[in-house]
Amino acid sequence: MSLVHQFIFWLQQRRLVNLLFVFAYFFFILFMHNPLVLVSMWVEKQLSLEVYNTVIAGVFLTLILVLVFFLQKKLREETEDRNLKLAYLFITITAILIHSRFMFDSNIEVIHSFEYIFLVFLIFPFTRRFGAAILFTLPFMLFDEWYQCSVLYPFLDYFDLNDIMMDTYGCGFSLTVLMILGVKGASNVQPICKRPEFISLVSLVVLILIAVKLCFIACYANEVCSNTLLVMNKRMVSEPFFRLHPTHHLWFHVMKPAEAFICIPLLHIFYMGLDSLRKNSA
Repeated sequence: MSLVHQFIFWLQQRRLVNLLFVFAYFFFILFMHNPLVLVSMWVEKQLSLEVYNTVIAGVFLTLILVLVFFLQKKLREETEDRNLKLAYLFITITAILIHSRFMFDSNIEVIHSFEYIFLVFLIFPFTRRFGAAILFTLPFMLFDEWYQCSVLYPFLDYFDLNDIMMDTYGCGFSLTVLMILGVKGASNVQPICKRPEFISLVSLVVLILIAVKLCFIACYANEVCSNTLLVMNKRMVSEPFFRLHPTHHLWFHVMKPAEAFICIPLLHIFYMGLDSLRKNSA
């Protein structure tokens, strides 16, 4: 049994310790965000944005290549669903690269995926289901973004749904690698539409849409009511497809609430498919 398997089993047998690890790590993400942003801004200033983006891209690609190198032996040994597991890995890496290129103003934002690689790894022992583990990270993602836009940086004019997509890619990447390494999920998994995590996801989307309809959540500033608790975008009208960053002078896409209400649930459902691979190879 590998060290990864041993650690997951150790956490599974110690739920309270596992829970403490989850919240300790999440608070680290939460409270180290601003110090790390300040460090990142200092490094960017020393190198220039162009050089900084190139360095980050080089580091990310190097890490991916090193990981694939270490996974290749395990991948050659795969006899069940190897092509599908490779497809999940390839699609996730490609999505991270495209997302970083068009939906962020700086490559350093890819760090969101790395943050949630480890969080979902700590959550997985609670469920032993890949899709459920990712879904359980969603409240952490939402709270993280609320904390950033409401507490840390209230001057920001939008709730960063781009980050939640990148967080989810990190979760999917982590669990795909675990599956390739032979970590087993729960057996006898039901079809996706009958699983508790799917029903919970649909229920959450419905609740959010009801909150929007009742004006507890406003998508844009012109939709604010007296009972509004959260404004997702403080601009008066819908975003253009690309926004020009005021200091980096780069065009990037800010995900609209309507896009997020479709894309984020679909992405979670996509990763719920990992449990179907586990069922086929059980």
